[in-house]
Amino acid sequence: MSDASIQSCGAIVLAGGRSSRMGAPKALLPWRGQPLLLHVVEVLREVCDRPIVVVAQTGQPLPPLPPEVVLAYDPPEFDHGGPLVGLFAGLGVLLAHRAEFAYLGACDSPFLSADYVRLLVRRLVDEPGLGGILPFDAPASGDPADRHFPHPLASAVRVTAAHAAAAEVLAKSGSRPLFMFDRLGARWLDAAELPDRRVLRTCNTPQEYDEALALDRQDRGPTGA
Repeated sequence: MSDASIQSCGAIVLAGGRSSRMGAPKALLPWRGQPLLLHVVEVLREVCDRPIVVVAQTGQPLPPLPPEVVLAYDPPEFDHGGPLVGLFAGLGVLLAHRAEFAYLGACDSPFLSADYVRLLVRRLVDEPGLGGILPFDAPASGDPADRHFPHPLASAVRVTAAHAAAAEVLAKSGSRPLFMFDRLGARWLDAAELPDRRVLRTCNTPQEYDEALALDRQDRGPTGA
């Protein structure tokens, strides 16, 4: 690992499911010369000393994965599906590998950075009683009573506590990752505090993907360097 202060850290990457809004498999979208899923995995390899778990649906198209990546599938016993089922599957793998911390993410996060993952996990390292870190966008109105927009698939958790919380929610037929965070005693992190909040951008639609490509070209210049 490039940061010796962070140990026992794995990651879970949800591979995008049916990608119905995109109209094409998000995991396979080209990004800087490779499939987007592999780009996300490469970023996480800079931080994680425990497995990176890619969670997919059975039969879902995926690019070839590095041999150290663990491929898991949504457990069939939870027929209501949703991202919480995938997170539960990935947390089970990391629990078996004795990971203490986990980054929870998705394959459609083109601007994910290793520094961002380190920032989240360091918060957990520094506060032993904290179960998770959940970034959010404050309401555009500035009124704290208005709706906030959390990003559970750009967060970090303590594996044991999160696995137990996810199991509890799923046992009650819950499906939202936020219910897991409610049970964790997680701290919310205002996206305004981030050095570059683009780490929270996702590509759920062709428009969002095109916008991300345009931003990347702008950043990297005309030669793509």
